[in-house]
Amino acid sequence: MTLFGVMLVSMISAQITYYLIHTHHWPTVRASAFPTLIFVICLKLTGINWEGALQAAFFGATFVGMTDKSRLGWRRVLIASIIFGMIFTFLIPFARGIGGGLGAAAFASCSVIYLLTNLAKKFVKI
Repeated sequence: MTLFGVMLVSMISAQITYYLIHTHHWPTVRASAFPTLIFVICLKLTGINWEGALQAAFFGATFVGMTDKSRLGWRRVLIASIIFGMIFTFLIPFARGIGGGLGAAAFASCSVIYLLTNLAKKFVKI
């Protein structure tokens, strides 16, 4: 249940951030902070008991949504956010006490998608 919630929240968060930056031309920090603030307030009002994981996943996935449009389009951002959700769920617990885990997970997920896309373009000629 937690994995599903984290992945769903990650996909929504990255897409909202990407949309606000590239469609409404919001500054990246504002496009990350404002949806996170709204999400945290909504979670507090609902009283979901695993809110800490969802809050961190939502905030971390906004880093994925901050990706430049020339590197990843919205579909690739969606896939990267799914990978972020998996990294967040399975690897972040092993990195407790090390700062920058959310940013590192976002960087890793975007890098994987960017590299796989470029490899596919290089080796698969359609």
